[in-house]
Amino acid sequence: YNLVVTFHSRDEEEWGVTDGSKEEVQSYFQGICPKARQLIDLPKTWKRWATADREPIGQWTYGRVTLLGDAAHPMLPYLAQGAGMAIEDAQAMGRALATAGATPKALAQYAQARWQRNARVQKRSLRNAWIFHVTGPVRWGRDLAMRALGERLLDLPWLYGGPPN
Repeated sequence: YNLVVTFHSRDEEEWGVTDGSKEEVQSYFQGICPKARQLIDLPKTWKRWATADREPIGQWTYGRVTLLGDAAHPMLPYLAQGAGMAIEDAQAMGRALATAGATPKALAQYAQARWQRNARVQKRSLRNAWIFHVTGPVRWGRDLAMRALGERLLDLPWLYGGPPN
């Protein structure tokens, strides 16, 4: 079985992939519902991947060199949009190169067209990380808001409408 579980580690994270353990994962999910516990019990092995993010930046292009995807805008997985943003970046870069050729101007146009949407996704992903992992009385408020508002609390229609033209 392949299962992805995210949590804020108590340990110092290492870059790259390391071995994990069922016991470690279970320690982060005490008191979860029985069906979720059964899922955590299924895998025979576990791997750990550190996540990376940073505050949005508006400058990805320097002359004839530009970045796209995680190199330009790493984000936490709490919107599941990292790969989607890279695909949108590639489309925008293709359009810019088709219009202006392989020039610094084309690369700058690509970056200018993409940075605001990517910054919004980065910030929402950080916000969701906080929402999903909040503790104490704020957690109760979050749970009540989720029951009352459901998916509307997450305000996602802007995301799924596609990139701006």
